[in-house]
Amino acid sequence: MVLKRRPMWTMSAFFGSLAIAGALTVAGAGTASASSTLRVGCGHGAYSTIGAAVNAAASGETIIVCPGTYAGGVVVSKPLSIVGIGHPVIDATNQFNGVQVLASGSTIRGLTVKNALGEGILVGLSTTPVSDVTISGNTVEHNDQGNPNGAVIDNPNGYPQCNTNPATPTVPGDCGEGIHLANAFDSTVVGNNVVGNSGGILLSDDTGQTYGNRIEFNNVSGNAYDCGVTIAGHLPAVAGGGVHDNTILGNRITNNGQLGQGGGVILATGAPGGAVYNNHVTGNYLAGNGLGGVTLHAHAPGENLNGNTITGNVIGTNNLDPDSDFVGFGPQFFDAPTTGVVIAAASDITITIAHNVIFSNVNGVWLGNAGGATITAAGLASNKFVKVANDVVTVS
Repeated sequence: MVLKRRPMWTMSAFFGSLAIAGALTVAGAGTASASSTLRVGCGHGAYSTIGAAVNAAASGETIIVCPGTYAGGVVVSKPLSIVGIGHPVIDATNQFNGVQVLASGSTIRGLTVKNALGEGILVGLSTTPVSDVTISGNTVEHNDQGNPNGAVIDNPNGYPQCNTNPATPTVPGDCGEGIHLANAFDSTVVGNNVVGNSGGILLSDDTGQTYGNRIEFNNVSGNAYDCGVTIAGHLPAVAGGGVHDNTILGNRITNNGQLGQGGGVILATGAPGGAVYNNHVTGNYLAGNGLGGVTLHAHAPGENLNGNTITGNVIGTNNLDPDSDFVGFGPQFFDAPTTGVVIAAASDITITIAHNVIFSNVNGVWLGNAGGATITAAGLASNKFVKVANDVVTVS
């Protein structure tokens, strides 16, 4: 059954009503107490910067941000809710991140975050796991200004690798994403508009496992140099890595990666021992992306990409920038345009691809098993192929 996507205007109205309700309960001036709500940019006694309000707030408090433009580089190191009214702008020009959340139980809602050198909103990327974070109703746009051409940070495995942050020079995190979760679990990214960054939304395991997160009802579009949603394993499982049991649900993921080999949703690892497993891509609309609407890459033997599911999606024309990541395994692994779902594996994998509607592609599902690997794909017969020349193509 195809899950129905929640309309974006409904999400915006919902979050806006919460923000207004929060604003109506504002009491007192800009001094923190256990029961107060702090204000930024509005009213007598309000703070002039978000950073100052964060520093003054006690754990568990709410910070209301009124319309205006505020500096980026905000670090949330204690549980807080930062709620914007009228989409105030966090302009992170010359800052590495717009907002970094390091405290479990925090909420970032109703902001416009733009112009960061690296990430718009970063959850985690420390050695301490972060959980139960909510990122909702934000517009995240035009980040990765430190790498505007989307090219110089590519490493040999094809993943943008960010080592330009002077504060964390040894952290091998991706950069250029609108929203990035790293070493984060049981968190929700819902109802955001993520456009015009290098990449859209990234889940990775640079400093620890990322799991149990829900990426729901977001608009992820026009992130030209990377994927709409990336689920990427960078650490071997034996070193504490793993990206698993995440759900990508009801998103509109369009026109990403056309200039940089990026898919709509990609599940991938780059090194032996990497682990990206039991993730669920369901009920999304995917079209116009550079690689497949949903793409899975297991680049080397010994990787674990088992148990992932691709179900109930509507997948239009994708793979506009043909998938050449596996050309080193032989010319047969060049998947010419256009393709709905691309699976290319040098490791044995099991996957479910079921109950999707795939339309207006040359290839519906393309299965490339390299180096003697075996791809076991359940549910292929349940998909509906419309205006597709080749329903399922297998290459070895």
